[in-house]
Amino acid sequence: MININQSLIGQVETNYNIKIKQVIPINDVLKIHTNDNKIFILKKVRKREVIDIYYFLLSQKFTHFIMPEVTIFNQLFITYDQQSYYLIKFFNDIDYPIEKKLIDYIDLLYKLHKNTLIRKNFNRSQFNRLYKKKLKRLNRQFELLDLYTVECENKKYKSIFDWTYIVKYNEIMYIKNVMLNLQSQIESLVEEIEIYDYCIIHNNPSIDHFIVTNEKNYLISLDHSTIGFKVHDYIKLFIDYSEYDVDWMNLIINDEISKFEFYYFIFNVLYYIVKNIDITFLSHNKNLESINILIHNLYVAAKAVELYHKYESINTSVKEEE
Repeated sequence: MININQSLIGQVETNYNIKIKQVIPINDVLKIHTNDNKIFILKKVRKREVIDIYYFLLSQKFTHFIMPEVTIFNQLFITYDQQSYYLIKFFNDIDYPIEKKLIDYIDLLYKLHKNTLIRKNFNRSQFNRLYKKKLKRLNRQFELLDLYTVECENKKYKSIFDWTYIVKYNEIMYIKNVMLNLQSQIESLVEEIEIYDYCIIHNNPSIDHFIVTNEKNYLISLDHSTIGFKVHDYIKLFIDYSEYDVDWMNLIINDEISKFEFYYFIFNVLYYIVKNIDITFLSHNKNLESINILIHNLYVAAKAVELYHKYESINTSVKEEE
């Protein structure tokens, strides 16, 4: 969180030639009201690369983001007490049904990916290194979940969570089998990739990071943005919002993702769900919250598996027509 430091506020006034009337801390930013009734947000620069991201978006004619204000020294940030900060205009968000807003947000992510396409040699060694780390963590997690099943079955007195877990264990095993299929498909396809379409990804997707105004829609909170796989922008989004009634298949496929990317997307959704089943915490939680968490996680996994089967069915139909 940024503290309201008068010396910092003074630096902001000097560097941006503004007069500040009020400063309000909101989470990890400062909301600044000026004497001429303008409103800005002061943010700490998490990594200096974000400034390069802003310039790159500008160069690619992508206008659905809020460019930081320029200082009197023509800089996009100021430095104070060995930290960097930047100032952006504040816009009020128009609220409307979340299903429609989710569709509009994904459409804007698609535009971001399309406008910032960077076609270059596929970094197979880097991909394999990170992918194998995930596989190791996944194997350890499944071993832990298996062991807890044995523990539950051998308990003389089982809690409500223990009974729920035993009943739901077959769903976890089904997820494991689906992930084994995905692993085989990914490993086969990744060997065929020579050139890959990388792009700028938001890398911190959330409805809260999408602003709708009377004039334009904006992506905000680009602090984690980087160059990567476009599907990384959909993984957390699907996990957080899969319960909403939107056509995820069309929304994601519209981003022109390859078969490899789709399988990698589903794999990662299931990976993070399984990885985040903290069985130690859940099993010691004495209220019904632990049961709700487990059931919700498995519900999201089931939605991902359903999407996977739908995709496979479409591909099978296309092959048969050919």
